[in-house]
Amino acid sequence: MSVATTCQWERHSLEMRIYFTPRLLMLATDTVLVVDGRRVARKGGFGLTETARGHFFHQGRQVKAELQVHGDLTVFTRIPYRLRLNGVTVSQGRLQLERLVPALAVWLTTAGLLALLAFAIGP
Repeated sequence: MSVATTCQWERHSLEMRIYFTPRLLMLATDTVLVVDGRRVARKGGFGLTETARGHFFHQGRQVKAELQVHGDLTVFTRIPYRLRLNGVTVSQGRLQLERLVPALAVWLTTAGLLALLAFAIGP
């Protein structure tokens, strides 16, 4: 189920997403901008604050795209974002953080295994 945020700009369909990825036990996120079904910007990292940069073409001219997200644990599932095209803000709001349930499952399983290991090793 996709919870991507979408908008229209000059007859282009823009889709913005942020989600947990399997890198390093689901601790990393990817921020992605898709224009007309083509991924044009992606930034992966270990924080909820990052900027995905890329470009696409509109009427023969290159458009510079920046999707900036800025979040912390107080806004853990709804991450504020700002989309700029050629330096002008065209959309802002909050992105739903995707794949939270699988990430929680990985984190809880890892914590459980570490607790069992600590118990097995003993004092």
